[in-house]
Amino acid sequence: MSYQPPSGTRDLLPLDVAQKYWIEGRLEQMFQRWGYHRIITSTVESLDTLMAGGAIAQSSVIQLQGDGQERLGLRPELTASIARAAVTRMAQVTYPQRLYYTANVFSRAKTGTQAGQQEYYQAGVELLGTRGLLSDAETIRLLLSCVNTLQLTDWQLILGNAGLTRSLLEVFPQPLRKTVREAIAHLDRITLETLDVADELRQRALQMLDLRGRPQDVLQAVSQFDLTSDQQALVHELKSLVELLQSADPDQPFILDLSLIQSFDYYTGMVFEVVANMPQGRQVVGKGGRYDNLLGVFDPKGRSYPGIGFMFNVEISIRPF
Repeated sequence: MSYQPPSGTRDLLPLDVAQKYWIEGRLEQMFQRWGYHRIITSTVESLDTLMAGGAIAQSSVIQLQGDGQERLGLRPELTASIARAAVTRMAQVTYPQRLYYTANVFSRAKTGTQAGQQEYYQAGVELLGTRGLLSDAETIRLLLSCVNTLQLTDWQLILGNAGLTRSLLEVFPQPLRKTVREAIAHLDRITLETLDVADELRQRALQMLDLRGRPQDVLQAVSQFDLTSDQQALVHELKSLVELLQSADPDQPFILDLSLIQSFDYYTGMVFEVVANMPQGRQVVGKGGRYDNLLGVFDPKGRSYPGIGFMFNVEISIRPF
């Protein structure tokens, strides 16, 4: 009999552990410096919590067999669990709340992923109870401080807006929106070129796919669309954020990408990723965004509070020694 870790998991040997703690230690120092406090939530949650009101696909959750009728699973991310804890266990606290975590997460491996990995290590923050330009900028600046403290090189910040991208998809017939959204998220030009729609809509889909590059160019391109007043407001909000980030650090390498769509569908505003060249290739080392409706999913009275956060992939392959 061969005794090996279960499929999708792995052991961390002493050098792995030392590198993991090196990363986590520096991230925790940065989180605390910015006024964040640690929270620890349960590894096992009810399936309803983990699905975050339908924003997270049930197929991505590793489910467990409970003793009773309750459906349980292993957390695929931390934001939904922290949102649940905030509205059920921290109902009397004042906002804003700045919380951070370091934890393992579990996600059902997709076909073709490296070694079918299902367990990952993450560190991240959630800023609850505040919205607006300054809180968005604070979150981005904290993320970039984490990039610097980990001594990453050759990296790039990618910035988008889930609310604006979602609203631009509303011109497509409802049955096709998911297809168009997934094609844009996966940069699948062939699917968009063969859509069974009018030429005008097909061209609109292809234009959305190409809404990435220098912030000024992308903002100019999207402004040429026939925008509603709400969409114009979102573009203006995005423009203000870009200007604020550029004024704070003119040399900051970032691009604007309105085709950026995160895998979890609870984001309502700004979304972002940090991509870096690692020994195993170009990788997303951190990502997150704004979610202003998520806390309301767990509140008994439906009350909600704005939120924004990000996670950092602790398993990035840096060599500090």
